[in-house]
Amino acid sequence: MKAMTVTILKQNTEMKTAVLPIDQLKPHEKGSPLYLELIKQEILTDGILRYPIIADEKTGVILDGMHRWLALKSLGLQFIPVILVDTSQGAKIRIGKRRIHRYMDPVDSPTVEEVIEAGLSGRLMEPRSTRHFFSFSKFQRIDYPIRLLGKGMPRDVSKYLAKASKEENQAAIREWLGEMSEELEFLTKRKEEVENERREFLNRIKNVDTTSSLF
Repeated sequence: MKAMTVTILKQNTEMKTAVLPIDQLKPHEKGSPLYLELIKQEILTDGILRYPIIADEKTGVILDGMHRWLALKSLGLQFIPVILVDTSQGAKIRIGKRRIHRYMDPVDSPTVEEVIEAGLSGRLMEPRSTRHFFSFSKFQRIDYPIRLLGKGMPRDVSKYLAKASKEENQAAIREWLGEMSEELEFLTKRKEEVENERREFLNRIKNVDTTSSLF
């Protein structure tokens, strides 16, 4: 396999952020035409890429940020900022199917190996069929100007997109919002549980003699 051309922006023991030729990266799932349009309009309006995508360092398979990659590619840009992780070295990645799987073990989700195989083989998974959760925050904001990413001719990315009717797009929007509500409900409940636990702990220690040998 040909080695990737890498320009390092930032590096630490957990990951490195680099600017790569956009064609060295490979999707593992199909994109949503609707979500692609939303991302493309955001990038054109801002003139920046807010966050790098995330890809496997050894294979170039995209783990997070498929639609940002599609947007830049369709606009004819030649490079893209990427956080590189080495899945072959046991990088801590949880894969689920919904946002809520950030906090719990999912059932019947693909493995990292299956994701990499889909990207390398070109047999793409269905849109938004995986969610990748990392030991670091994926929101590493960089606000990278797209004028620095090498403008070329716009490109057709339709082969990477799923077909969707207007009704299916509307259903997808409802599903995305539903996932966000599900996550917010979980976090609200968890916050209440921790607040109760804290109150109970404070009650236990309230009358403890802090001059004793235990302190």
